Amino acid sequence: MIRVALKSGVLLMALTAFACGQTSPQSNAQTDVPEAAPTTTLHSTTTLVVVPALVQTSSKELVFSLNADDFTLTDNGVPQKVRLESDTVRPLSLVVLMQTGGAARSQFKNYDKLDIMLAAVLGGTPNQVSIVNFDSRIEGVSPFTSDISQWRDAINHPDPGNSGAAIYDGLDYALDLLKHQPANTRRAILLISQTHDDGSKAQLKDIIRTVGETDTAVYSLTFSAEKIAVKQAFTGPEHPNKPLTVGNQDYVAYFNLSAPLSLAIGAMSKNLSAEVANLSGGEASRFDNKTELDEALGLLTNHLRNTYILSFSPSSSEPGLHTIQLRLAHHPDLLVTARTNYWSAEAPETRPPQ
Repeated sequence: MIRVALKSGVLLMALTAFACGQTSPQSNAQTDVPEAAPTTTLHSTTTLVVVPALVQTSSKELVFSLNADDFTLTDNGVPQKVRLESDTVRPLSLVVLMQTGGAARSQFKNYDKLDIMLAAVLGGTPNQVSIVNFDSRIEGVSPFTSDISQWRDAINHPDPGNSGAAIYDGLDYALDLLKHQPANTRRAILLISQTHDDGSKAQLKDIIRTVGETDTAVYSLTFSAEKIAVKQAFTGPEHPNKPLTVGNQDYVAYFNLSAPLSLAIGAMSKNLSAEVANLSGGEASRFDNKTELDEALGLLTNHLRNTYILSFSPSSSEPGLHTIQLRLAHHPDLLVTARTNYWSAEAPETRPPQ
């Protein structure tokens, strides 16, 4: 019999009640940005490919009583032998990547007691988290820890950054941090940012490749920079749409809509943060206020607690992008969310000893 988990609303109520009863004493600020360690490439020829999978009913209730035989997985169309691991076998290494520049500054009011919600996402020892703040560059990094409360002030009251939002550079830095975590860890990034990159030097194609090489799941919580700009354009004290006096007539014309129109067109573009999350097998949500942010974090916590950790050893070591398809063999009515690809790097040549 298939069992389903309690709906996330129950967990969210518990988290909210817990958050309301906490105090927020001052804590240490984040450390200066350390130099990145030398890059290490993970090869699928020597490691398992990890495939976290979320299973839900059509009404979005979580299913948590399946076993390995219920899953079928193909790698470039070739069936693979799947193993189901305990979540205690692979502790979580999580990087919380927070935008503090540009439009993010208007979101700081929603971050009250954010550390408590993030602690629930993390789940405690042996799981570990690092907090990374960014604007046009990386501004602050905390070392990995199981005690997120020591960075409470940096999370709930971040220092405002500049006008930039270098999301790809932030992801690139977070992925480099995760590369140097123990090989048996489950790697994840929680990105809290606007939807579009602004000012990165890193390329999206390289981000996608590294996500695939390192078995990293990306979860994005995004706000709309365009929506914020449109609101400010009409309500801000110095908004650009001031009334226009036409000719010598003693009347005022309508607003100049050229600025909001260009912003609206920009908002119609793809949410690239969500695209990266979906490609990695993670999830993407939007928020416009604290209630929506708390709800999204509560849902994420519930999903992480009930995710199946599947793994397989690829039967082919062919380098390049591999396409994964994960299905339920005996439960076609259930919905499966999982990564759809991974990147197999070419193994380095072995040189004979001198």
